[in-house]
Amino acid sequence: GDVRVMKESTRQTIHQQIVTMNHGLEAMFGVQTKLDYDDNYPVLINDATLTNQAMAAIKAAKIPQITAIKDTGVQDPSEDFAYFAQKVPSSFFYIGCQLPDGSNHPHHSPDFMLDEDAILIAAKAVAAATLGYLDSNKTIQ
Repeated sequence: GDVRVMKESTRQTIHQQIVTMNHGLEAMFGVQTKLDYDDNYPVLINDATLTNQAMAAIKAAKIPQITAIKDTGVQDPSEDFAYFAQKVPSSFFYIGCQLPDGSNHPHHSPDFMLDEDAILIAAKAVAAATLGYLDSNKTIQ
């Protein structure tokens, strides 16, 4: 299974409840269980300032193919990126890859199909966010 949470305290509660249920199964059915619980992905938390800055920079770049930029609110991806976000201010964002015919089969779908033109658009968005960050953090020497 996969446990996805919005707060670390919730993760700890769920883990403890699973352990408790395991003990209950042992007691109820007179069996022994072995729980293999790998709790390896932390909650991914975007830095609000950096995220707002990235959104503003991408909007200001006026990349023709990017017609909408929105904050989707709290999400629960199980992402390696969460480890980076624990160490330095970070901003995780999704890049749309809807096909030209309008069909949309997102990541993890058995029908996933990427419009390869989306890769260039994504690179432009990341470049705009990076340049916006660098521009806002200039120092005078």
